[in-house]
Amino acid sequence: MMTLIVVVTVCLLPLSAHNTPVADSVSLPDVEVSVSRLVRPVTQQQMQVSVIDSRLLAETQAVTPKDLSGLMPNVYMPDYGCAMTSSIYIRGLGSRINEPVLGMVVDGVPLTDKNMFDHAMQDIVRIELLHGPQGSLYGRNSPGGVMEIRTLLPLDITTQTVRGQLSYGTANSVVAQASFYRAENSRFGWGVAARYHRTDGFHVNDYTGDKIDGGQQAGGRIVLDGRPSDEWRVTGILYADYLRQGAFPYASTLTGRIAYNAPAAYKRTVLMPSVRARYECEGWRLNLSASYQMMLDNMQMDQDYTTADIFTLTQRQRQHNATLDGMLTAAKPCEWYDWQVGVSLFLKTNAMAAPVTFMRQGIDELILGNANKGIRSVFPDDSICISNNTLPIVSSFDMLNLGAAAYHQSHFHFGRWHINAGIRFDYECARMAYLSTADVHYRFTMIMDDYEWVHTELRGAETNHFVQVLPRLAVSYDATWGTLYGYAAKGYKAGGFNPQMFSTITQNQVMTDLAADMGMHLDIADPRYSDISVTAYRPEKDWTFELGAHFTPADALKVDIDVFHIQCFDQQVTIFPDGKTTGRMMANAARSRVWGTEAALHYRWEHLRWFGLVDASYGFTDARFIRFDDGIADYSGNCIPYAPRHTAHALVQAGYRFGRSWLERLSLSVRVNVVGPIYWNEQNSCVQTPYALMGANMTAEWRYVQLDLWGRNLTGTQYDVFYFRSMGNDFLQRGRPRELGATLRVVI
Repeated sequence: MMTLIVVVTVCLLPLSAHNTPVADSVSLPDVEVSVSRLVRPVTQQQMQVSVIDSRLLAETQAVTPKDLSGLMPNVYMPDYGCAMTSSIYIRGLGSRINEPVLGMVVDGVPLTDKNMFDHAMQDIVRIELLHGPQGSLYGRNSPGGVMEIRTLLPLDITTQTVRGQLSYGTANSVVAQASFYRAENSRFGWGVAARYHRTDGFHVNDYTGDKIDGGQQAGGRIVLDGRPSDEWRVTGILYADYLRQGAFPYASTLTGRIAYNAPAAYKRTVLMPSVRARYECEGWRLNLSASYQMMLDNMQMDQDYTTADIFTLTQRQRQHNATLDGMLTAAKPCEWYDWQVGVSLFLKTNAMAAPVTFMRQGIDELILGNANKGIRSVFPDDSICISNNTLPIVSSFDMLNLGAAAYHQSHFHFGRWHINAGIRFDYECARMAYLSTADVHYRFTMIMDDYEWVHTELRGAETNHFVQVLPRLAVSYDATWGTLYGYAAKGYKAGGFNPQMFSTITQNQVMTDLAADMGMHLDIADPRYSDISVTAYRPEKDWTFELGAHFTPADALKVDIDVFHIQCFDQQVTIFPDGKTTGRMMANAARSRVWGTEAALHYRWEHLRWFGLVDASYGFTDARFIRFDDGIADYSGNCIPYAPRHTAHALVQAGYRFGRSWLERLSLSVRVNVVGPIYWNEQNSCVQTPYALMGANMTAEWRYVQLDLWGRNLTGTQYDVFYFRSMGNDFLQRGRPRELGATLRVVI
């Protein structure tokens, strides 16, 4: 039974009789003013740009970037049961593991690892999604676009501000936030913010009888914002986050039940200090940003997802990353031309430990089953026996990625015509040092009376170097009704190494070493997955061609429409070795193409005391493999899995201003998101049919207080957000059920 509990927050004393709500005091104009590398208004950009402001975030009760899924056309950010798996699909492309197709920039600083994408958002002023490849300005891992998130800064407000939020919903879900920002004068301001989230979870592990996806998250930030002179502005932010959650609520497709016996959990600690500086003088503009990003995480997984004792994985990462970026925009040398240049540097280190432990049943099925199959083909009456009750394959990796880039962009404008030409040169070095060991206590029945130890060790290092040239050419025409544009641009996903394949490689080496220890050479290992080289993969390259228009028939109305075509080369795809194996391989095994279209409408209206909002979008993609043969089957012509074919969103709000002390404003909004179909595999034999999720929000506002009563998935739609196959078994993850809740916001 669902409950709806209205919770009141601690009373906050007013600090100034003349303070106004933050949403009014920090509303930003259409022109990029602080973060984005784009210099023209959103309505004149030569691409599709989706904008979500703080009011729309409040209407949808968004807490993390995953909550934005469905608000933007052709964007799908499913919750795969763990904050670590921040998979994003946009315009038909995406990836489950390794590098993303979408970049994420928070207050001018790019997040270097997608494991940090699913972070808690607080004091968000505006989110902009730049659709299409942004390689010429942002470089690696932005072939689908870039999401820029801007938070509240002290010098962007006119006075001090206190903000508080307390939310309670289904599954004992609590969101508590508080922040304080103060501009001491026009030269210096500061702010502090803290937050806490928790939930009991929505899915039950039938084996233990406990909720499997509950968790807690806490963190905050400190902001120092200053103008040491009229030309300079310097902002420093220290961000910290701690997350602990249950994970991986995967149900068997045969039983529909979640039931497994090993722990499944994820912990993450993030610390990110950053500084951003801006200099403006006589038309020259210099933007500098630097960051250090530390991420420590620990994942536990029952890799067979059953009650059988087969094998488990524990993965620990210790990342230390740094970024440095500088961009110079020149004073106009003439009326029809301006330009900008920039350089970017990054360093990413990751000390990863990923031991896979085989239990007794896993040893019998996965190791002895494969080994004895080969042995008995030669010696039918004999076999290998292993006495280990558990067999750990201990793997550790020292990963290093470092890169440097230089970019240039020229902007020509002749009357209403604008031409933008950009190019970027990216260099990246990827290195993986590895050590994988296993110790087996075995006996070969034909020649051995007692057990012997065999030690398997794989040690070495692999290095790859990548160079990418990323051009962009765009043309637009500014008419009285809006802007018409077209462009061609290249983007790419970075290459690297996939350590998740090492469990299979080491298993094969164990079987080879067993045969060698017996003085034999037997083909008991799969040669396709015995070489370290299968862990390497090259960058994925994407060319996008797009035509579109921004219409602004009225001040409060904005309409966008576009059509696009994408050609994808060396596409990175996940390949699962045939049979009951444990690893998964990332390979440049496919080429694909995408046709699609997007449309969006945003309208705010006011009439006397009435006001309202209409926000709607639709996206369509036809994404198919031109070539993909994984050695088992040929999937050419099939739809690319995991990315939805249709996405649609509609939100309608209507409200009335009472202007009374007992109630100033009352509004009601209803929203619907439609997603699907989603093909779950390359064969296109499994599919999630289109589904709709309905939500609603009723808001009552007073001078300093806002109360929301909200609901998600009000119709209780049953749907799946993830499907995969492991060891020949099929699993899926159900979407969240109906949720009801209340949120109290205070702004003083």
